[in-house]
Amino acid sequence: MTRRYSNRRRRDWLSTRAPRKGTLIIASIFYVVGLFGVLDFFHIPQPYAIAALAIAGGLLILGSLLREL
Repeated sequence: MTRRYSNRRRRDWLSTRAPRKGTLIIASIFYVVGLFGVLDFFHIPQPYAIAALAIAGGLLILGSLLREL
């Protein structure tokens, strides 16, 4: 009995879902700016382009794990 309860508790601890539309739009903008910056279509410094890609990925991960974001 306790094993079944502990398995249910583990599943509730990490429940993923799709990010909200607003989070998805903001992450997409960061991704496009970062990607075009790395490929030199936009003239922005390389560290800013890489940071934009990292922010986009972080927003998508956090948006799938947190309900408020």
